[in-house]
Parts: sequence; structure tokens; C-alpha cells
Amino acid sequence: MKLLVWFIPLGLLASLLWLLIRKRAYEACPCFFSYVAFAVAADVARFVALNYPRPYFATYWITEAGYDLLGILVMYEVLRSVLGNLTRAWWARLIFPAFLVAGVGMSLARANVIPSRLGGIEFYIVIGEIAVRFVQVFVFAGLVTLVPIVGLRWRQYPFGIATGFGLYATVMLLTTIKFSDFGTRFKLSWGWTSLVAYSVAVLIWIWFFSVPEKISTSSRELSAPSPGVLKQYKDALRRMR
Repeated sequence: MKLLVWFIPLGLLASLLWLLIRKRAYEACPCFFSYVAFAVAADVARFVALNYPRPYFATYWITEAGYDLLGILVMYEVLRSVLGNLTRAWWARLIFPAFLVAGVGMSLARANVIPSRLGGIEFYIVIGEIAVRFVQVFVFAGLVTLVPIVGLRWRQYPFGIATGFGLYATVMLLTTIKFSDFGTRFKLSWGWTSLVAYSVAVLIWIWFFSVPEKISTSSRELSAPSPGVLKQYKDALRRMR
């Protein structure tokens, strides 16, 4: 039963990777494609080292650090893709750094209030993981808010990526905090919750990339007013004087 549950996320990730290759999504979402490819390799490496405690310990935490780094890069890619030309505005360029600083700050504040029972490099990896989860939740909530502003359609790759990460991060943020607080006593529940939540996230990604993407015509792509429209505006302003 344990092996069956182990292979479910790996099988879903392999299906997603094949789908991304078939859709040539590596051109539109290179960071997300790298994340999925890394996830497949990480799961295979963990499975190979499963019966060897020391190699598994090292493999697990190294791949967790890789997940954190790639998770941040994917969130940056999602925001850059959604905002598009709006990133030329100074305030738009501050959105992702603000999310990142807020996530790191909240993770450090949480660790300061309730000291973790983990130690060494594991402590810092979990701190980074909690920060990444905060950023993923912030990005997902931000995209939901920006949908009516930038004209983002629900059936677009960036929103699908953010949805999967947002739902997964919300669940894992709570369980990761518990794992940080209670250490190995919470390891079994944390592992099962992680597998289930991640499988749901991968299913969300598979669905979004399996249906045709709807290209939005957002406000950043609007054309300039025609001369006739500008003349009407000027006439109206003269009458208001």
C-alpha cells in the first residue's frame, strides 16, 4: 500500500511531464517545465534511496532545497507572464520582491515566536520552505485579485500553475509549520498529507495543460484611441468649460 501511494504522485508527474513536452510548454513556461522535470528526477532518486537511511536523508533534504529554489523561480515566471508589459511600471516590478520579503519575514517571525525542534541545515530548509509557501499563497491570491484588472482568463497556463501551487501551499503551509514545531513526531502525518495535497495539485496542472489555452486580451494590449475619438474628447472638454 505504501509503494502504491508513493507511485501515484510519481506517475502523475510523469504524465504531466509528457503532456508539457507534447504541448511544447517548455517554450512558454520554462521554469515550470524545469520544476516538473526536477520533481520526476527527485521522486525517482528518493525511491532508489528509500531503503538506505543515510542516503535517503541526504537525498530528501537536498531535493527539498531544490524544490524551494525552483518554486520561487516558477512564481516569478507566473507573475512576469501575467503582468506582461505592466512590468515596465516601477510599482509592478516591486510586486514579486514584496511577496518574497513578506514570505521570508513571516517565516522568520514564526520561527522566532515558536522555536523549531529541527536543527542544522534542516532548520534552514524548512524555514525556506515555509517562506516559499507564503509566496505561493500570495501570488495565487494576487492573481485572483488581478483577474478583472489585467483581463486574465481562468483557462490560462499561468493561472493554472498558480492555482495548483496556491492550493497545495495552503495545505502544506499548515502541515510544514506543524512539522517544524513537533519534528519527527509529526513526520508520518506530514508525509501522507504532502502526498495527497501534491497529487491534487498535479491533477490541477494536468487539467489546465490538457485543455486549450484561452489567450486574453488584457488592458496592457489595448490600442491607442483613434484621431476621431480624440477629437470627440476635445469637443466634449470644450463644452464643459
